[in-house]
Amino acid sequence: MKNIKLIITFVITISLISCSSSKINKDEILSKTNYNNLKIVKTSKIVDNDTISFNELRFYNINSALDTMKSMFLDFGTWTAEDTGLHQENITRKVWEKVKLFEDKEEFSIVADGTETMTDFYACLIIVDSANRDCLDENYPLKNKIIDFFYERMKKNKNKKG
Repeated sequence: MKNIKLIITFVITISLISCSSSKINKDEILSKTNYNNLKIVKTSKIVDNDTISFNELRFYNINSALDTMKSMFLDFGTWTAEDTGLHQENITRKVWEKVKLFEDKEEFSIVADGTETMTDFYACLIIVDSANRDCLDENYPLKNKIIDFFYERMKKNKNKKG
């Protein structure tokens, strides 16, 4: 009987440990904030026979695939460049260069894009710093601050006219 109690205690302890560790999200900011409608997705694009990989911050609780563009326009004005959409050719992605997000001197380039298809519906951002580093990379020091910034901006701008 003691062996059974010991085994049950061991199994319960292991279950509790594995449950608590499974609740920890890879992206620390997402586990601390309940940002259930966000996801960071590794994406690739072929440019001149080279494959470039980067991270996107995708927003799923949106009105339109253009919501990130609307939010960027409301906060930072007219974009500096545009190009064919990464996910959907009939959506023109917008680029804002030399954007100051915070009080320091760092400037960022931000690409706003999105897609509205039968299988996907999201608006997304790609963010790089002045040294062309992926700001959504898991090791980027301001990653959580940047995610929080854009989450709050998207929430604030969601129902505004753009």
